Amino acid sequence: MRLGCCGTLDDATTIRAAGFDFLEVGVQAVLRGDEPSSTWDKANPDIEKLPLPIEAANTLIPAARPIIGPKRDLVGLQDYMQRVAKRGQRLGIKRFVFGSGGARRRPDDVDEATAWSHLVEFTRMAGEICAHHSITLVIEHLNRNETNTLNSLAECQQLCEQVDLPSVQMLVDSYHYGLENETDDAIVALGGSLRHVHIAEVEKRIEPGGYRSVKGDKASLSFDFDSFFCTLRKIGYDERISLECGWSRPIEEIGAQTVRFIRDTWERAGECSQQA
Repeated sequence: MRLGCCGTLDDATTIRAAGFDFLEVGVQAVLRGDEPSSTWDKANPDIEKLPLPIEAANTLIPAARPIIGPKRDLVGLQDYMQRVAKRGQRLGIKRFVFGSGGARRRPDDVDEATAWSHLVEFTRMAGEICAHHSITLVIEHLNRNETNTLNSLAECQQLCEQVDLPSVQMLVDSYHYGLENETDDAIVALGGSLRHVHIAEVEKRIEPGGYRSVKGDKASLSFDFDSFFCTLRKIGYDERISLECGWSRPIEEIGAQTVRFIRDTWERAGECSQQA
C-alpha cells in the first residue's frame, strides 16, 4: 500500500517529512485546465525538484463547466480534458479523481434519464482521453450534501460498468461512505475495479485517528478504520490510499503519528482479512 496526502505543492516537504509516499494535488491548482498551454508551460512544476511524486489529482472539473444539462459544452469539456491529461502525464500523475460535485450536479429542470446519459457520455470521453495519457479515471461517490448524482458506490459502479473502459475504475472514500451509511458489501462488490481510496474521519473530516489522539481512546473514533481496511484487504486492495482531510492540529505536530496509526491499522487488517 502506498500512502499519500492531499495538499499543495508548497506542502510537499512537510508531507514527506511526516512519512507519506506521494502527494495528491488539485487539478485546478496545479494543472489549470482553463489556462492556455503557452502560459502553463512556462510555470509548470519541475518534477525532478519536488520532494514527493505527484501520483493523483482531484477536483477534476470546475463547477463552471457543467457536465449535465443544457449549459454543458461537450466540445469544451473535451478540450479541457485533453489539456489536463497531457499535463498530468508530464507530471507523472496516475489517477484522476472524478468527484467534481458542482460540475456533475443535475439541474432541477433535467430529468434523471437525461442526466445519466450526459454522465455516461462525459465519463466515456474523459476515460478515452485519460487512457491515451496513461492515467486512470476513478469515479468518486459523493454524499448528498455535496451533489445530487452518484451518491452511492453502487451508482458509481453502474456508471463504470456501462462506460466499460479499462481506464475508468472506482474510488471509495471513507468520509462519504460513512455519511451515506454504506455497507461493507458495497465495497466487496467493487472487486478489482477499486483503484484509489480516500480516507478521513466522518466527524468534521479530520485526519484518521484524530479523535483518539485528542481524547485518548479508540472508542472516540468517528469511523472504524479497522473494519474498513479489513474489507479493503479482503478484496485484495493494495494500491494507493490518500488522506483527504483537515487537520485537528498542524501536520508538523501530528503528521508522523497519523502515518503510524494508518500503517499499523493497515497491518492489523491483513490479519483480519485472512479470517473466515
